[in-house]
Amino acid sequence: CRALLAGFLGLLVLAAGNGDYRPSALDLAVAPYKYSLVRWELSHFLEKWVNKLEDLLPWASTPSREDRIARAVEFFDLGETLRGLEHRLRFPESNAGSPSPEDQGRPLRAEIEEIRERRRHLREGVEETIEGEISAVLATEGFASRIGLIFPPVDTVFSGSPGALILSPRDRIERQLTVLLIPGLDDDVREQIEEQIFQGENMAALVASTGGVATYPSVVSDSGSLHHAVVTTAHEWLHHWFFFQPLGQHFWDSSQMTTLNETAATLGGRAIGDRAFTAMTGERINRDPPPEPVAFDFNAAMRETRVKTEELLAEGNIEEAEAYMEERRRFLADN
Repeated sequence: CRALLAGFLGLLVLAAGNGDYRPSALDLAVAPYKYSLVRWELSHFLEKWVNKLEDLLPWASTPSREDRIARAVEFFDLGETLRGLEHRLRFPESNAGSPSPEDQGRPLRAEIEEIRERRRHLREGVEETIEGEISAVLATEGFASRIGLIFPPVDTVFSGSPGALILSPRDRIERQLTVLLIPGLDDDVREQIEEQIFQGENMAALVASTGGVATYPSVVSDSGSLHHAVVTTAHEWLHHWFFFQPLGQHFWDSSQMTTLNETAATLGGRAIGDRAFTAMTGERINRDPPPEPVAFDFNAAMRETRVKTEELLAEGNIEEAEAYMEERRRFLADN
């Protein structure tokens, strides 16, 4: 038995010696900031279903639909207030005529913590309210089974949404890899990651924010509006539904299939989310384009940037293309 164990350990050592396990520049850049999907699932999947079962107990109190919707509105209104207070705390110099940063910081922090606590208290009920409103729209649109069930069930958590590190070759526009990062990375850290990968891997890197990710339950940003949360929840649920259809099962086959999945989820999420939002608030969403062109057309500017960049890359002018994209980034930011 000992001989077998020694032999097995020897094979492991030999196998380890034949591989190169030195971390790459990409590994080193993302290691401190990588988002753990396993940790997310372990901490939220069972918790959500336990809470749902508790709500079915005969002694559990159930607020009226009007009360539940009012709490959802309050949750996102408080989020807007919270962002304003956090900005004031972060940039005290912008509050002209206000008390010194030390004097105004203490009450601001107290108010911020009070709002965060109220939102923590509301969060679970708001998630279930929006899940129920979207499920009702899906049932109306024929997504329910013969016994009235939606599969997979709409399930979401409102939280800080992960960042996404997107990698592309420098000589063409093609998303080769996406790595999820922890939420809330500041601009300096983002730029550090991008530069480290650019220098070490010779690849174009972008750290972008996300509005949501189709884990199960999905994670949806809690820092936007009620309308944004409803639409994004519907969008991520469609990714869950696509997973059981050929479209979703071929998500990673090519960049074209990825784009097709995202486009379908975006269009469907808007249609479903808009209807759920209207059912909740009575407010109708008008997505028709304005009758007259606006002074700055973002979509036209992005298309112009994409076409010109691809022309430069096709000619092999990589550095010129990168300089042009930086120039356009500044132009878009200014507008």
